[in-house]
Amino acid sequence: MSDKLNRRTFLKATGSASAVGITALAGCTGGGGSNTETTAKDTPKSTATESKQTTKSSSGSGDNQLSDTLNFYSWGGSTQKALNKYVIQPFEDKYGVTVKQSSFGSQSDMLANVRSSPPGSYDIIMPSTSGAYTVAKQDLVEPIRTENMENWSNLMPVFQDFTPDPGSTVHVAPLYYGTVGLAYNSDHVSGSPPFSWDLAFDSQYKGRVILEQVPYVRVFQTALDLGMDPNQITVDGSYEKGIKKVYDKLSAQQKLVKKYWSSGQEMVTLYSNETAYLGEAWGGRILALRNEGHKNLHYTIPKEGAYGWSDSLAIAKGSKHRYTAEKFIDFAYQDSVMKKLSPEVGYPPTTQVSSSAIKALPDFDSSGGERLKFQDMAFKAKHQQDWSDTFQKIKLGQY
Repeated sequence: MSDKLNRRTFLKATGSASAVGITALAGCTGGGGSNTETTAKDTPKSTATESKQTTKSSSGSGDNQLSDTLNFYSWGGSTQKALNKYVIQPFEDKYGVTVKQSSFGSQSDMLANVRSSPPGSYDIIMPSTSGAYTVAKQDLVEPIRTENMENWSNLMPVFQDFTPDPGSTVHVAPLYYGTVGLAYNSDHVSGSPPFSWDLAFDSQYKGRVILEQVPYVRVFQTALDLGMDPNQITVDGSYEKGIKKVYDKLSAQQKLVKKYWSSGQEMVTLYSNETAYLGEAWGGRILALRNEGHKNLHYTIPKEGAYGWSDSLAIAKGSKHRYTAEKFIDFAYQDSVMKKLSPEVGYPPTTQVSSSAIKALPDFDSSGGERLKFQDMAFKAKHQQDWSDTFQKIKLGQY
């Protein structure tokens, strides 16, 4: 198994009836809703300008004709505005389809509303990485027929690897990505990227290191630093030996850590007032600090890679406008659309298109996706209780 969520891993984590457990990724790992604010209601309403309609059929999910309308349930706040400006309105103008957009503020809200709404209430929904695992496992989405998408091949290989083997079911279409990477203050940390995660274990920075307190992120990143596959965590083929090595290193690191932060605001404060010199961060928040004048703060994906996440588009189960939804996703994957959408959202596109604005985004992976590492959600569900219990002991110095 590779370090990233590969085709067979994602099939196991989403399409298999025997996958273990269901988990929801909270905003703590920097997903689309965690860095945006929203006051929009979780009920469908049109927020896009209606364009002149063209003659077409009101097609059901089995028809290969465009429908008159499309119900889109997305992240709110700045993400919603960017999607409306760069995807929805141009799509409406080109195809004469009215997109009725509504928004959610968290993955748990989205999942709850999709589950409780009658089939066909939504056409496109927007799950993040673990939300994609949940919607596929709970049969809340339709398979995406990639044969209806001319631009599917625009995806970077790592995001094509989110799909099962050829001929198997594709459940989600990744749109943009982010990471939990390494932030550092260049006034106190010398050298230039790509750094190693070893920096966060260096005793010279004792009391100046901050890390995200989420247990599965702690285990994942530490496994990367140790050169392990974070979706196996084995030494000599033994998970028990592997996880003990991870716990031992976490315990040693605990003595260096100033704070395990629990929110983006807490993280921002610790970096901006120079309590912290280095540690984990969300790229979007470091970019915001730099724009506020903190030019000594930088963000990088370490050479071992970093915990990755992606916000995706998916077609809700029972969609009456399935073909139109597929055309909408295909439209979003155009280079001309992604070049504008990505900088506005603040995260790099999952497609191979690039520009100076995209390259300037903190989460941009210059390796073409090789340093993006994604969690096997079934593996996480199987072990995360033990990770949580042990990390709590480590934090308290009781390990």
